[in-house]
Amino acid sequence: MAKKEKAPLTFEELAREKERKEAKGKLFKRTFLKAFALFASFAIIYFTIMIAFVPETYYKYEDVVIQSAPASSGTSTAAPVSTNTNTNTAPASTDSSSTSTDAPASTDNSGSSETPAATDDNQGEAAQGLSSSSSVDEVVAYFNEAINKVKPNAKQIILVKEVNSEAGGIEGLPGAISSLANSLISSNMGVKAENQETGTAEFPVENESWSSQLTSADIESFTVNDTGSAYEITLNILADEPSEQTAHGYGHNGKVFSVIMPSIVTDNAGAAAKLISSVKTGHEQGRVVVTVDKESGNVTHANYFFVWKLSVKALGANVTVPFGLEKDYSISY
Repeated sequence: MAKKEKAPLTFEELAREKERKEAKGKLFKRTFLKAFALFASFAIIYFTIMIAFVPETYYKYEDVVIQSAPASSGTSTAAPVSTNTNTNTAPASTDSSSTSTDAPASTDNSGSSETPAATDDNQGEAAQGLSSSSSVDEVVAYFNEAINKVKPNAKQIILVKEVNSEAGGIEGLPGAISSLANSLISSNMGVKAENQETGTAEFPVENESWSSQLTSADIESFTVNDTGSAYEITLNILADEPSEQTAHGYGHNGKVFSVIMPSIVTDNAGAAAKLISSVKTGHEQGRVVVTVDKESGNVTHANYFFVWKLSVKALGANVTVPFGLEKDYSISY
């Protein structure tokens, strides 16, 4: 039997068929693009949160393997600093990243603006004691001498607590997605460690032989409280904007904190590394509070807090999220 030939479509039928195909195409594009945008947003959130908060992440730095619980966001739960009339602002030149002042950063050949790490020549000589009239140079020199004695001399260092806290909402995502991101961040906040003995290599600045290379140009303000048997010194550190060059010994915070370096983030990104084209980290609201025994010159207690910003460029979006990290130490000799 001969195959029945299909009757040719009329012009009206061809026009309707074309309209149906165009409508299907538009529907597919609308649905696909929305679904893809949603997927991309979720992917960015997931990987950003995983990079920042995966517990017990192991990373390698200078051939020393350290167990680290990466930092988080927000409001500091740091131990309250004792109030004192000796509150001083470091007299320095203007810093573009802060309302306070700072010495101009040097610019290297790569074009990045960094303040080089302090050396023994520019740290100054520590004062024999401190008073209400002590200058920023004297306080920083005294602090450096005391805190740099911890690693070589301490017999025991106890991490009294490590706390992650929220420091603001995630930026760069739609409102609905941001609420999910903030929920995920909140679930990773809180106390991460309590009363754990730690090695000297893990004491700030982590995996360095020193604990401070601060100069007066890194100080936003300071206070000194004389309790009779000890000095309580508070140093507020100038901010560092997010950069791909963040490292120990550079900028302001890198001279006294175990800063979160971009290399730590990318090394632990896992599958997210394929989606990430740029990682920057910055630090602000840095504060160090130490108690120094006047007789021995030893630091017996140290509290570190800063807000760090993770800036990730992935899937065509620029996502920035701030986290707070506090670490509180008790030190014996």
